[in-house]
Amino acid sequence: MTANFQSDVDIRKSTGWVIVLSIGLIILGILAIFMPGIASAFFTSVMGWIALIDGIVMIVESFQSKPVRGFWLNLIVGILYVIAGLYILFNVGAALLVLTFTFGILFIVEGIFTIIMAFTNRAGHRMSWAVALNGVITLILGIFVLYHFPFSAFWLIGLYVGISIISSGISLLAAALAVRRTTANSSLRT
Repeated sequence: MTANFQSDVDIRKSTGWVIVLSIGLIILGILAIFMPGIASAFFTSVMGWIALIDGIVMIVESFQSKPVRGFWLNLIVGILYVIAGLYILFNVGAALLVLTFTFGILFIVEGIFTIIMAFTNRAGHRMSWAVALNGVITLILGIFVLYHFPFSAFWLIGLYVGISIISSGISLLAAALAVRRTTANSSLRT
């Protein structure tokens, strides 16, 4: 009985941290939605740092595995990652434009293929209309992004990152509350 009580306390403590984290994520997501330009620039900069660090790791790794085949490929790809990362970091605006344009093209292509899949494969069987609707919405969003390009670059990525962060926060919060509820119910039964 003491072990169950201890585990209940540990569960409450750890879910408490998850609840705090999830509320923090929801607040960050809301801020990203209300300040999409700043969120877009921040996200693009993070991508630059990731590319730079990945490139450095690949270069170091290529020298450590020199006797193994692929030395030159790893070295060249690592150098290209470093160059791309530095370019993104020193040209956040241009990188943001390229990312936004790429997202617009991606949404159009995805929308077209989703609509085709909904009608040709009857994806989702009786719910294929929902698949087709998803394709239409994605297609319209892609057209909207490209129609308003380059101005859409200031809000698109920040808005999507904000929505993603909010949904992550909500799902974490729901999971933590469900664990707490289950723990409380099992404690009452014993």
